[in-house]
Amino acid sequence: MQENRNLYLLISLIALSLITAFVLIWNSSDSADIDKSLFKIAADNKVDKIQFESAKGKVELTFNGSKWLVNNQHEADAQMVTVFFASLLQSEPKRELTGAFRDSIQQRMKQTGIQVKLWEGDAIVKEMTVVGNEPKTETYFQLPGEQPYFVTIPGYRVYVASIFELTANEWRDKRIFNFNWQNFKSLKSHLPADSAQDFTVTLANGLFGIEEVAVTDTTKLSQYLESIFNLRADRFLTSEEIQQEDSLLSGKPIMVLTIQDIAKHQLRLSVMGNSKKSSGLIATINQEAIILQPRRFEPLFRKRSYFVLK
Repeated sequence: MQENRNLYLLISLIALSLITAFVLIWNSSDSADIDKSLFKIAADNKVDKIQFESAKGKVELTFNGSKWLVNNQHEADAQMVTVFFASLLQSEPKRELTGAFRDSIQQRMKQTGIQVKLWEGDAIVKEMTVVGNEPKTETYFQLPGEQPYFVTIPGYRVYVASIFELTANEWRDKRIFNFNWQNFKSLKSHLPADSAQDFTVTLANGLFGIEEVAVTDTTKLSQYLESIFNLRADRFLTSEEIQQEDSLLSGKPIMVLTIQDIAKHQLRLSVMGNSKKSSGLIATINQEAIILQPRRFEPLFRKRSYFVLK
């Protein structure tokens, strides 16, 4: 009995080994037939316009010679643009879709797919449709008139379609005080509930100081200004979200920061309070509504007495 059992285990092991080898060879052969550069663009590309269009609308990124713009209105997040090009350079087709699953994905592409076009000057250098699955775990690319492919970035388990699904607001540069700091003139911090603690930061002879403080703790002031320089919004609110937060936005702010440059241009950040719809704070920057994370706001909520050297 034991000999028969051992023989059965040996036969089973050999059978499994043969099946495994067959699958590996078949997959290797299938993968070898796929052009890995099918959806790539040249690393030294000169793309100056990108368009994403779906049932939800259209987003255009254009390069004006010095920076990328979103819909020719707002500066784009340069890091996100870099991520987009890196995704295209690294994405590879894993397998061509077939049968009923292919038909299902093609139908999904017609309904929710994103038409992507890249231009170099007046010429379209890449055009394709991108769509993800419902759980947002897999991504599929399709060239015009071709079959769809399951696409991955080798070595990473990422949802490739996420960068293609960004809205216009999500493409925007999230820096709050986005201007040339060499032209800085003054910063005024106003606390409506405790205006006696208001203060003004000015630049004189290359040094920052606080007008209302005789001897300023320069270390604390440097840390404070560093937080101001690096302040970023979590996201910009849509018109629908603004309507939902209307009662808060029309209320009294808990803090107002006003920065002025030497040309007397002003950037004003008003922090209103906790959002009803998210874990962040509602704020406005020159009348645009944003969500600001509390951890980014806390270093800015300082009183004049905080900067007095002790």
